[in-house]
Amino acid sequence: MSIRVCLLLLIGLWPLSGCDDRPRIEIAVGEAGAMVELASNPEQRRQGLMGRTGLGPDQGMLMVYPAPAILDIWMLNTAIPLDVGFFDAQGRLVNTISMWPDGGKRIHTSLQPSVYALEMNMGWFERHGLGPGVKLTLPYPVQAR
Repeated sequence: MSIRVCLLLLIGLWPLSGCDDRPRIEIAVGEAGAMVELASNPEQRRQGLMGRTGLGPDQGMLMVYPAPAILDIWMLNTAIPLDVGFFDAQGRLVNTISMWPDGGKRIHTSLQPSVYALEMNMGWFERHGLGPGVKLTLPYPVQAR
């Protein structure tokens, strides 16, 4: 196989490996810490955690939106059972929803306008005792692009 074909295969399979160029930051939700990938532009948010086969115990994805809105999340091509926590513009947890892989059939919606959606392994919020009103803390301001 030529080097060019190998490189094309590698580039084509890169998103499926869970490796990409999204920045990762350490966040806190209440007293719980996590290392998350940032999805701050429309393409990154659309891709989400598609194609992943697992996440570490305190790893996830923080989707950042440009303005407060009722947010919709789905599980298209996502094989990992997840919890999503929706956070308002002040970083307060609005609500959480457990999401099972379903091919994107069900839409999961924030109860109030939100600017952040934090996807973590299912049970993460409950395991850490995190409920509505708890604060999301970022190491620096993160803006949607």
